[in-house]
Amino acid sequence: MANNDIHPNAPAGGGGAGAFKSAGPTGLNSGNDAWNRPGPLGVDAKPAEALKISGLIAAGGPLSAGTISAVNKAADKTPDRWKRYVAYADIVKVGGSLAWRANNPGNLRDASTKISSVTGAIGKFAVFATLADGHAAQRALYLNRYGDMAVKDAINKLTPPNENDTKNYLAELTRAGVDIDKDVKSQIDVLMKAVEANEGLIPGIEVKRVP
Repeated sequence: MANNDIHPNAPAGGGGAGAFKSAGPTGLNSGNDAWNRPGPLGVDAKPAEALKISGLIAAGGPLSAGTISAVNKAADKTPDRWKRYVAYADIVKVGGSLAWRANNPGNLRDASTKISSVTGAIGKFAVFATLADGHAAQRALYLNRYGDMAVKDAINKLTPPNENDTKNYLAELTRAGVDIDKDVKSQIDVLMKAVEANEGLIPGIEVKRVP
């Protein structure tokens, strides 16, 4: 049975850019976009700009033509390996690590508070409405499920040796000031910061949605 808590030892965040659902010609996956319909007196409206990158609409509905244009401009400034986006109610996160795009600093696979899931290089990862929600979900998981375990034992479950270099992961946490022989609840604050750094919360570009 799969352990949905596990996360990879991935400095780029969730295994990097991952394989996302391809977007349609205008990011709406629809052939009936308002701007593609004939205009007054039979004059066709200007064709909509197509998205240059693929990604996920987690909230907020389809992207407007103006937002698509802004996302494309942001994509032009983004390294190829991170040319992905996640759209939220008010913003679109372009590029950066998966952990940043998904508001998921712990690269959790699942959580009751997630609003969607996104595909990474190794499986799917939870998407949270805000970074604060992602932090809260990470903290709750660590305390409620692993709180009484020694950090080294918890990490062996969260970052199993059959998928990751767990020995090196633990060494990184130790260098960050985590006492891996103590229980998770006593180390929670320093542990979360160390995990966030190791998983790679690397910012990209935030684009505001426009009507």
